[in-house]
Amino acid sequence: MRTDIWHAYAAAWSAPAEQRHTLLDRHVCPQVSYRDPVTEVRGRDALADYMHAFQQGFPGHRFAIVTVDTHHDRSLAHWQLRDADDTPIQAGISHAIHDITHRLADITGFFPAPAQPTGEVNAG
Repeated sequence: MRTDIWHAYAAAWSAPAEQRHTLLDRHVCPQVSYRDPVTEVRGRDALADYMHAFQQGFPGHRFAIVTVDTHHDRSLAHWQLRDADDTPIQAGISHAIHDITHRLADITGFFPAPAQPTGEVNAG
């Protein structure tokens, strides 16, 4: 079941707005916490906005779930970012804590972070 949740969540990243909201309503907690090397957001609406910004910056790209490992209330999804030709261009992993209904409650994505501009220090 958690594998299906991850596939739906991955699909939300490239789905049209209405479909994205339906997928998130079904599979992500309203108060979800999300973080990756680029940002940190709280709440399903803020996550949907971040996904929309991703779509604008990477038109035609999508996430594909490769494998999912689970135990207790946690899961780890290995994924690929694929371009419009379905060629993998980046790989990463995402960890989640699930709520009692198995929805994603806390998500942390790991992938190579973009280079920091000269003079900035990465505090993370």
